[in-house]
Amino acid sequence: MTMRITFDLPGTSGGSQTLDLPDDVAFALYDGLTNSRAVTGPKAESFDELLASTSLLSRLITHLTLSRERYIAAADATSPHANRRAIGIAAGMQPSQLGVVLERNGRPRSRRA
Repeated sequence: MTMRITFDLPGTSGGSQTLDLPDDVAFALYDGLTNSRAVTGPKAESFDELLASTSLLSRLITHLTLSRERYIAAADATSPHANRRAIGIAAGMQPSQLGVVLERNGRPRSRRA
């Protein structure tokens, strides 16, 4: 089964975009966006449906990970005294992970120089 989701996107031609997503992916997306504690197993049963949902979720995770890294770097760039501890907590990262992400996005790993 598929679920139709409409996003109202300001600044785009037409103003909204509609996607048809497999139910499993739509529920996972909704639960993630609403910070639900529940993680449900797949309802799809066929190999092809499970593979399609897995692929879609993998592309979404990759995109969100890259977006998160850019937000982390942007938050760090707001001030030379930006609170890296708060950034790490918001990102769910240990300080060493945060340093790697910052460096990968053109920010200094350490402020000590």
